[in-house]
Amino acid sequence: VLYFGRYSEEKGVRTLLEVCGKLSHIPFVFAGDGPLKEELSQYNNIRNIGFLEGEELRTVISEAKFTIFPSIWYENCPFSVMESQWYGTPVIASDIGGVPELLQNGVTGELFSPGNVSELESAIVHLWSNRELCEKYTYNCGTVTFDTVEQYCEKLLDIYHNF
Repeated sequence: VLYFGRYSEEKGVRTLLEVCGKLSHIPFVFAGDGPLKEELSQYNNIRNIGFLEGEELRTVISEAKFTIFPSIWYENCPFSVMESQWYGTPVIASDIGGVPELLQNGVTGELFSPGNVSELESAIVHLWSNRELCEKYTYNCGTVTFDTVEQYCEKLLDIYHNF
């Protein structure tokens, strides 16, 4: 199970760490850096591989069973949610900001209430223990497309012109 990004409060890392402590039988990989970095070493089931980019990050994402996006911040268009799906990896993500527009709940992953430890724990256990569902989400991620910048601008201009 992969988390990649900044190790900070607003990214929901403290919520994820609490869940990691409860799920000692599940291995977690953290890729990134940040102010909560030292806290990761308190958990035997977390492997911190540090900040990655480019092909190294792409490989780690595509090899993960699924990724976690536990943010408690109202992020408009979190690239990590899109990136996971592009590389065929399901996402368990906070139902906040622009995330519900990027993730198809029950199709390419699952949403949970931001900061809700029990919901995140349940979602992780559910997907970790249900191979068929995880394979279904993985397959569905392979069909996901997102608007290009040009397509997005066209849609936005249409909205403005029709307002």
